[in-house]
Amino acid sequence: MTMVRRIIIAVVALAWVHGLAAQGDSLVTALRKYQGGDLAGARSLIDKAVTSPEHAENAEAWLLRGFVYKDLFKSATVPEDADPLRDEALLSLYTCIGLDAAGTYKENARQAYDFLTRSYFNDAAKALNELNEERALKVFAKYKDASLKVDPASDLRTREVEFTNALGTVYTKRFNQDRTNEDWFHKAVDAYKAVIALDAENYGANYNLATLFYNRGVYNIQRIDADDEIPSILQIQEASREYFQQALPFMLKAHDMNPTRRETLLGLEGIYYSLQDQESSDKFRQLFEELPPQEER
Repeated sequence: MTMVRRIIIAVVALAWVHGLAAQGDSLVTALRKYQGGDLAGARSLIDKAVTSPEHAENAEAWLLRGFVYKDLFKSATVPEDADPLRDEALLSLYTCIGLDAAGTYKENARQAYDFLTRSYFNDAAKALNELNEERALKVFAKYKDASLKVDPASDLRTREVEFTNALGTVYTKRFNQDRTNEDWFHKAVDAYKAVIALDAENYGANYNLATLFYNRGVYNIQRIDADDEIPSILQIQEASREYFQQALPFMLKAHDMNPTRRETLLGLEGIYYSLQDQESSDKFRQLFEELPPQEER
């Protein structure tokens, strides 16, 4: 048992030693089972307690229920089991905070609530790493809802930017696996543009969006077959030019934020070359060649 958990249990137990013995065996027994590590037994009893007239508005009972369900969540091994346990824990802790007019249990409840809220974000990030964007979006929405529920003034922009940037990367990977599926391309574009709307100076979103547009233009050119008729070739080249033009301002923005990044110098060289602006292409190639050699790692 961790020091934090021992302290919390001690706080709760001290309050109940003086006030709960006469309030009903279910709540007292639920606390004892929780202290003894019997989470299943504690869960059954505390569920009954908070639905009883004696404890339905008892902040202490809801606090205990929050901790019981939090520990059950932590012990669950698959998302299908863990997710509803976390939801119940957060609901109980939020109820405790609302009922605790004196603020006796607010700090303990808020610490547990914040831990569970962060776990939503961590699970969303994990889902993105596993290329499971559907679960990531679902869990991230719960992260935002839980954060704003307890603190409507919460500024979630940093987390929103971090998550949406990663989501754009997932969509880009999906598109690169099947470039005939334009849905993934448009989803990636929308994700990076959403990041830029929140943080115009975000280097990653600007660079990634520029690269996405550029690669789309290159892919269109690569699809030209030698047997294609001239009008089709001209149409493809014109469509590719539009993608190169869309890539340019975002790559320039990324370059302005960090003029010595090799990747943006090479990116601008390639974009200007594709736009048949040889002078500008040569300029950025020269800037690239003037950079000091990279240190070996």
